[in-house]
Amino acid sequence: MIRDANREDRVTMTFGQRNAWVSAVVMPAASIAYLAVVLPRLGDRPAAEVSWVGPMLWTIGATVVGTIVGTILISIAAAITNRDVESKGDVRDKQIDRYGDRLAQAITAFGGAVVLALVMFEVDHFWIGNALFVIGAIGATWGAVAKIRAYHGVFNG
Repeated sequence: MIRDANREDRVTMTFGQRNAWVSAVVMPAASIAYLAVVLPRLGDRPAAEVSWVGPMLWTIGATVVGTIVGTILISIAAAITNRDVESKGDVRDKQIDRYGDRLAQAITAFGGAVVLALVMFEVDHFWIGNALFVIGAIGATWGAVAKIRAYHGVFNG
């Protein structure tokens, strides 16, 4: 965050902070939409017969596109509203980014162990794929939330 020289009470967000906000909104929204489409299908058929691959691929694609478009739009809005303020990242941004990424990777690594156990027990592909998807979404979301919290002063990195 960089203080505006013209207005002491105004703080602009760096690109990293804006990107964390976009990720913290897009990832859970897309994941909830995916689960809202796929989970009801379990009510009337076995997991092995549930069509989940297409919706998951669409969700992953929508998440990528949504993050890119959201980041572009919020960056344009920030550039318009903060024309005279520099919002480049600094060392703190790099530290916060690494902090959030480490947290996301730790959650994803734990999830990898869960998925490995599901494979060892020969659980249906539906559960394996969805476990990996949900754990990845949780890791990415929690990493973004950790970055946002770090930008607001709750940083242990």
